[in-house]
Amino acid sequence: MDNPYQRLDLNLLRVFDVLMQSRSVTRAAEQLNLSQSTVSHALARLRQTLDDPLFVMTRKEMRPTHRAQALAAPVRQALLLLEQGVRQSAGFDPASSHRTFRLAVPSSIEHGVVPQLVELLHQRAPGCRLVITELAHSDYEDSLSCGGLDLVVAFADGDHLSPRLLVAPWFDNPMRCLSAEGSRLPDRLSAEQLVGWSHVSTSTWGHNQTLIESWLKKKGLERHIALWVPSFEALPKLLATGRYLAMVPELIARDFCHYYPLQQHRLSESLHSTYVLAQHPLTEFDPALIWLREVLEEVGNRLRQSP
Repeated sequence: MDNPYQRLDLNLLRVFDVLMQSRSVTRAAEQLNLSQSTVSHALARLRQTLDDPLFVMTRKEMRPTHRAQALAAPVRQALLLLEQGVRQSAGFDPASSHRTFRLAVPSSIEHGVVPQLVELLHQRAPGCRLVITELAHSDYEDSLSCGGLDLVVAFADGDHLSPRLLVAPWFDNPMRCLSAEGSRLPDRLSAEQLVGWSHVSTSTWGHNQTLIESWLKKKGLERHIALWVPSFEALPKLLATGRYLAMVPELIARDFCHYYPLQQHRLSESLHSTYVLAQHPLTEFDPALIWLREVLEEVGNRLRQSP
């Protein structure tokens, strides 16, 4: 019996994968550094071999058929496995590598950790680059399996990562309260003192703020949120008015109190966030990611040892 698989070669699968992402023969040819006619010929061979049109032209783009959609994930994972195998056999030399690492991180990590990571990469892997995206409410299985991301920094109790991902604890960071200098608040605040002020919340969703809300709720208390902002960027100016408090991880509080006229306060009870590193099992043995995780672990150890 004829087996279509026997008539496929790696080049055809690579063309199919890029077409799935670009939805354009022209863009696929540019990405593959091939002529449009070569890509068109490869697509024709794929259609004949699989007995399916695979892509149908619309006004804006080439739309994949149901058969193409069913093939997309297996083909992408097969190519990624092959790529990982080649990388593993070649090893990883950070000093000469030009690898681009792609991470999704919460805004607290972007502000408080990424600069340290960039400095270490500059020293040890000067040719490597970082692409940082903000952590979202996603299970991240697809983006990690197809190579859109290498690692995800998330919260241990975030309850949104796919159970099929490899997840390991990274480091804990206590929560701190920020106020303007001269607020006359004590170094340690009780829950009752905390809710006596209006607050700025630094996320419309996110574990750090949920952690505070849950703690207060157990005590039958609720804080007044005067303003929600999507990041930490506006906090210094908002807090400088003296009207608000903000709950942030200690790695943010330390930096803000160093550069701005702010002060930090501990809570009467210890609350902390646990950050975790998540990746797909397909990339578990990628030497470059093993090295990157070691660097991240070094950064985490420094943060754990910070006063």
